[in-house]
Amino acid sequence: MRIISAAIIGLPFITHPVQAADDEKLLNQVVVTDQRDAQIERKESNVQKIVISEEEIERFGDVSVGDILKRLPGTSFTGPAGVTKDVRMRGLDKGYTQFTINGEAVPGATKERQMQVDRLPADMIERIEIIRNPSAEYESGNVGGIVNIVFKQRVDELTRTRIAYGQNGKMDVGDVIVQTSKNWGDIDLLLAASYTKGAENVIEEKKTFNITTGAVSATEYKPKPVDKTEFLFTPRLTWRFGENKLTLEPFISVGTEDKTENNTVRNTTVITSRVATTENKDDKIARLAGRYDGKTAWGTWYAKAGSQQTTSEKDKVTWTQSYNATTGVYTGAKRATEYEDLSESINYAGTGLNFAIGSAQRISAGMEVRQSDYSSRKPKTEQAFSAAGVAGAIVDKSGVRDRFDITEDKLIFFVQDEINLLARHWLTPGIRYERTSREAQGGDGVALSSTQQASNPSLHYRWAIMDDLNLRASLAKTLKLPKFDQLNPLSELKTGTASDPDKAGNPDLLPERAIGLEAGFEKLFMGSRGILGVNFYNREVQDFIEDRTALEGARYVKRPQNVGDAHFWGMELDLRFPLYEKHGHVLNLVGNHSELRGEITSPSKGKLDVKEMPERVSNLGLDYRHRPTASFAGFSVNYIPKFSTHSTNDDGVLEEKTWGSRTGLDLYFGKAFSPLAEVRLIARNVLSVEKKEWTVKRSETTGLITASEFKVERSKPTVMLTFESRF
Repeated sequence: MRIISAAIIGLPFITHPVQAADDEKLLNQVVVTDQRDAQIERKESNVQKIVISEEEIERFGDVSVGDILKRLPGTSFTGPAGVTKDVRMRGLDKGYTQFTINGEAVPGATKERQMQVDRLPADMIERIEIIRNPSAEYESGNVGGIVNIVFKQRVDELTRTRIAYGQNGKMDVGDVIVQTSKNWGDIDLLLAASYTKGAENVIEEKKTFNITTGAVSATEYKPKPVDKTEFLFTPRLTWRFGENKLTLEPFISVGTEDKTENNTVRNTTVITSRVATTENKDDKIARLAGRYDGKTAWGTWYAKAGSQQTTSEKDKVTWTQSYNATTGVYTGAKRATEYEDLSESINYAGTGLNFAIGSAQRISAGMEVRQSDYSSRKPKTEQAFSAAGVAGAIVDKSGVRDRFDITEDKLIFFVQDEINLLARHWLTPGIRYERTSREAQGGDGVALSSTQQASNPSLHYRWAIMDDLNLRASLAKTLKLPKFDQLNPLSELKTGTASDPDKAGNPDLLPERAIGLEAGFEKLFMGSRGILGVNFYNREVQDFIEDRTALEGARYVKRPQNVGDAHFWGMELDLRFPLYEKHGHVLNLVGNHSELRGEITSPSKGKLDVKEMPERVSNLGLDYRHRPTASFAGFSVNYIPKFSTHSTNDDGVLEEKTWGSRTGLDLYFGKAFSPLAEVRLIARNVLSVEKKEWTVKRSETTGLITASEFKVERSKPTVMLTFESRF
């Protein structure tokens, strides 16, 4: 707590309370972007999107980007209990959501090429945009949607510091954030840096049942704490030349993740195995991006270029101790090591223009070239030890799939037309052409190449029935290319049995193609301070990809397959409403509810559910402010009711899974001691989130149960105290 004490001393506190509402207004004006402005931007956009402002982010005391996203319609997470890491929009797996930063894709060097949003601090964010159905100018490699994260860009010549400290169970968490900006005539400079320490304090317990008697036949107890850190540096330089400007946006992210798992397995009488795993992961993203925006008599144009280097290194050691299943006597051990080195470099350049045709039509067009080099190295070893501790030889277990290189070249063209049909009707047709060429070379030296071409049309319609009421509809085609490792044809040899199959990729894998239809309305009220939105969506996906295990010759092999077509549909409602504002009391409500549905049509299995897709997700938040004392408090609740899915696991066995209901409760309260200083207490996962999972497997021929288990993950609450200063 010494750091906190020092921070308190350093804050420019004013001892008297803030009495006037004008002071709070001043604080909002100089520090945050108003949510009312965000709602007006949403209303006036011809492409349907949700905009979350800096004001709302600060109001609810969000710590990470994951905290923000979990309050948005149709969003759930598949990571450990209480951890907002692996984002699933509309119930789809995390790889179906496209993340961009300041409008540009910033993939991480992982198989999913997705950033870890739980490590991005919310205080670095100016706004977040959710694009439900892309227009031609947006990335088309998404099915679930696009999340555009915009870092702080406003130059107000303020310096802002924040220090936070807390605990997740008994694990330390906190952050230090510094932001400052300065203007020198035609030059704006903004510097923002943060250091975040996070934690996952999760314990997993699993029970396996005898399918005849129903009694517990084995138990597993697995604490799996994770320590995480993230250093983030996001400077921004803008140099204006009259009406033209040059913008440089470097981006540096350095993260670590240290994981420890200790798994103890018992049968009905004795311990049968102990597995201890330590995993240390380091990832880095370094990016330099620049853009020149010009204005001419006929319209505007831009030119952009950027270069990014991403690396991910993982060092994993697993000790497995074995015991006699009858006597419990120690029989020996095995030490397995795995070092994974993933790297990706991306270079891009593009140009575009925007011009009006008359008073009712505006054309935008652009082109872009991208070149990416992806490298994967994963050497593995195993060493056995006898019960007496005698060490065997170290055996190289690296497979040919553990070494491959891929080069990807992409060419992009788009054109889009915004047409004001009548006084209150806008139509936005467009088309985006993408040509992707890949060349891959595996560990056996064999090279493979493939080329995919796609023309993705889109059409957006907005009818402003009244100044504060929009009716919207859109139709867009999207395409998701297979992941790099999914195309690797080489096999990693295991035992070749159904329970331990060989692993391989599939060079014949087709991309997933989707047609998305959206329709809904949004109503603003109370001077644009309130908004109500209702949206219906439908996605038809061809060549949906899932892993499957099948007998190939004399061995079982697990590889990704185009298992059939998929259909996703649902409804999303979101609401922001000022409930009460009188006599210095201000009460705001934020909420949403989503109904999610999906099914996969397999030629051999018929209709199946989508794995881990909840049927509905609900969120409710209340924020209270007392202006005379400049104090505030609030809560946010995330609720997913109990749901079940009937699908197949990767070996094609019919599987029934049931997930228990989950309720996440976040609380906060605090006080502003002046317009420039604030103290806040935040409590996350106050109810200590539990993630329960029941699994039943059945024989395809008899329908009888062949396996049954129950698993529960429990997370610890997080309590954090923050001190913020602005000067």
